[in-house]
Amino acid sequence: MRPWIGQQLSSRARAAYFAQGQAYAPRVLQELGPLPRELREASGLAVSRTQPGVLWAHNDSGDVPMLYAIDEKGALLAKVAVVDAMAIDWEDIAAGPCPEDGATSHCLYIADTGNNDRARDVLTIFVVAEPSIAGANPSRPLTVNSRSFRFRYPGPPEDAEALAVLPSGDVTLVTKGRTPAISFFGFSKTDISRALTNREVLTATNQGDSGISPDQGLGRWVTAAAMSPDGMTLAVRTYSEIFFYAPEKTAQGYRWRDLRRPCFLGEIEPQGEAMDYLDDKTLIIGSETSQGRQGVLHRVQCSA
Repeated sequence: MRPWIGQQLSSRARAAYFAQGQAYAPRVLQELGPLPRELREASGLAVSRTQPGVLWAHNDSGDVPMLYAIDEKGALLAKVAVVDAMAIDWEDIAAGPCPEDGATSHCLYIADTGNNDRARDVLTIFVVAEPSIAGANPSRPLTVNSRSFRFRYPGPPEDAEALAVLPSGDVTLVTKGRTPAISFFGFSKTDISRALTNREVLTATNQGDSGISPDQGLGRWVTAAAMSPDGMTLAVRTYSEIFFYAPEKTAQGYRWRDLRRPCFLGEIEPQGEAMDYLDDKTLIIGSETSQGRQGVLHRVQCSA
């Protein structure tokens, strides 16, 4: 767990957001329930598209390679050990089509992309077929086999805690903010499929600058990303905000257009590091344990 300097964000700072037109208040912000004790550092969240009411989550660094299935109120439904995987610094998870089979199958993508000191040159994303938890007993972990592809950045190493999978199967990462720019990087489904087979180390494609100016004091470090089910909107969260982007396909690959309607969360989740879409307009967000309080889930709808 990494403390956020802006945990005590002042009322003056909050007022500045609105006075400067930098962010809007959420239209809906509802606490759903606490996360289970097993998820002490919940760093990623993915909504199952095949098992209604099931969310997939995992811990940050310090845990074994384990996925946790929970419901929308945070109750633990199942544990799933990920075989042939390591958990150096798992930071995000996303659900999407499997690389080879497209929309006919569903996979979970796990980003082992944490790189606090920017010392890891090669990073890993694990891919697993989404397991069924029908009849599961949380005290007896299930297992799922994993595959993985490795990658490096086209420039110096980056730290990224945000992963999204597009309906096409392409993957986008968003860097955290340890450098002056918060940037998008990505991989095509074709390249991912090839790398899963031949084990080559991919080079991420730079997809442009997010336009977010890192500010640790305001909690403006990126901790999660999520693609809406309709593929129209990419949400990017920091500790204190959610930004929204529209995909634009170019000859060079995806670019991301800022929709310029950030949503202000403030201190509601001072160590918030998880997010996914429940539907095209509704997000579910989650947090690590912080200040002695167990992490929680919130339902969020932001102003259009």
